[in-house]
Amino acid sequence: MLLRNRAKEVRLGNASHFQMTGIWLAAWVILAAAVQCRAGEARPDVAPPAKWVVPIPFDPRAKLEDVDPSLETRWILKDRQINAQSNESFNHEVRQVLTPAGVDFGSRISINYDPSYQLLTFHWVRIWRGTNSLNRLDPDKIQVNQRGQDTDTLLFNSEKTALLLLEDVRVGDIIDYAYSVQGGNPVFAGSFSGRVEVQARHPVARFTTRLLWPAARHLFVQDHGTDIKYTGVRKDNGLIEFAWSLANVPGLRVEPSLPIWYQPMPWVQLSEFQKWSDVNQLALGLFTNATPLSPELMRKINEWKHLPDREAQVLAPLRFVQDEIRYLGIEDGASGYKPASPSTVFARRFGDCKDKSFLFATILRALGIEAWPTFVNTKLRQTVFDLHPSAAVFDHVITQVNLDGQSYWLDATANYQRGPLAVRSWPNYGYGLVVRPGTTALTPIAPCPVLPRTTVSHYFRLGLVDQASTLKVVTIAEGPDADQLRAYYATTTSNEIERANLNYQAKFYSDIAPTAPLIYTDNDQQNKIEVDEFYSLGKIWSRLPDEAFYHCRVFPENIETAMKPPLLSVRTMPLGVAYPEHQFFHAEAFVPNGALVAPDDQTIENPAFYFHRFVSVAGQTVILDYEYRALADAVLPEAVPTYVQQLNAASGLMGYTIPSE
Repeated sequence: MLLRNRAKEVRLGNASHFQMTGIWLAAWVILAAAVQCRAGEARPDVAPPAKWVVPIPFDPRAKLEDVDPSLETRWILKDRQINAQSNESFNHEVRQVLTPAGVDFGSRISINYDPSYQLLTFHWVRIWRGTNSLNRLDPDKIQVNQRGQDTDTLLFNSEKTALLLLEDVRVGDIIDYAYSVQGGNPVFAGSFSGRVEVQARHPVARFTTRLLWPAARHLFVQDHGTDIKYTGVRKDNGLIEFAWSLANVPGLRVEPSLPIWYQPMPWVQLSEFQKWSDVNQLALGLFTNATPLSPELMRKINEWKHLPDREAQVLAPLRFVQDEIRYLGIEDGASGYKPASPSTVFARRFGDCKDKSFLFATILRALGIEAWPTFVNTKLRQTVFDLHPSAAVFDHVITQVNLDGQSYWLDATANYQRGPLAVRSWPNYGYGLVVRPGTTALTPIAPCPVLPRTTVSHYFRLGLVDQASTLKVVTIAEGPDADQLRAYYATTTSNEIERANLNYQAKFYSDIAPTAPLIYTDNDQQNKIEVDEFYSLGKIWSRLPDEAFYHCRVFPENIETAMKPPLLSVRTMPLGVAYPEHQFFHAEAFVPNGALVAPDDQTIENPAFYFHRFVSVAGQTVILDYEYRALADAVLPEAVPTYVQQLNAASGLMGYTIPSE
């Protein structure tokens, strides 16, 4: 876990000011007070910058430093200026294209904005070719396209992309452009959250941020991974000007396979919220139903009131909201953050996570069961505890349900969960903001006691050297693994599944053919799924000319898949590990002439994983048992070499050779 940093509030006279650095988190970025803008106009304006802006001019006569020859583009300037009073941000970027691939990237200027509450204004777009300035800002050539249609996640919003394709861009040209975006989502009632970037993946010659902040308002700043200094000057107009200025900032090489919660970029968090209770107060205003529930919804609730016990009264509405309310979001302006009314969601039969969670919680409360929408971050997870209070740190809504002294953290968007509450699972969210009266802090979300578990069993009846063999594969998935397998079988045809399974087994046994259709059994009361596959195997025995015995190989397929070594083992950043993960492999191989196998028992333990292999013989049958269990979701950089060494040692025990006369 990252070390917890405390946000700082510093006073300049009457003013508050803070420290910051930035990578922005999630999609909940807020730029400040809501202002009136031309909501219906998708077309951007062309105009000079506002008077408060202090542009940093680019001097084409200045000598540029040597650059890494492997780079396609050189960033000369990244300048961002924010006026919190007018809710406007000015952005200026200067970059040089160094290769043909850089020309392809540099000739496209793409800016995302939401015209339902924002106004985009271009100030200039020019190409510097030597000391010659070539104007490339033609308003008629700015294309405005619909951006907010993510058909994979079924989220639709009013965001647009303004795209300008520059003509006649050549290697060596310097692209110099600036634009402003004014307006903030009115749902946040003017509250401000923001960031200051201090490093990027690519080198930047000059990296600046300027903030104009109203002296009468409080602002809290918390730095993450940086100790960059800023300057603060009070102005006569009631504003404080803060500035962060960096020169020759190297690019940060981000290593692969990071833990999901790890944020490698240094940044500074800005927030106008002092306490989590302030964020909760805002959320309560969003998750409040001001109108009575519709007669149709009330009739359904009355049906659930007649169910035999309280758990059934939780499970039935949960199954209804998960399966009958399809996941789809229409997120224009405020609706991107404020849930639709429960009656509306019930009637139209679709909604996103906030809509479905609010409907579910509303139904349970009408049934007399305590339930509250809860904000979580599916990526940052436990590290949200290290952040200053802000509405910008969450990306998902679940529901806390309290029943018989037990808290359940249920996801109304999890379509393929089954079974009683005792077998329901949730990810390791770490912390969440429970939206209920009286909330003053983040609530710890205990790790789910229901863990994933998959057991793959291979039952071989091996023929003689010149005979065919048979293989039965039995896969049993429990907990979250059952949910994933159920989703796969519900969304994939039987033919596709059987073809994929056959090709998967063919990686280990080349001469393989199915002998019967697979059998799929779903015990949804225990949330356990069993899949049986049946194959014939030819040419499974082999022998080299100098070998005395024939042999065949058995592969613990699921164990081998779970224990893939990292691509990069010499690291400066932590290594992410799939967690929780628990895999078993069992094999029974009947050998007609008897197997020349000695019993064996080996265990390899690491702080991040446990591995065990046990080999035994019962008459003419060889029995293999493997187990792999992840013990942590991350390995610190200094521990990675030992982790990889022990992982490789376990990998050497994977495929098992069975000799026979």
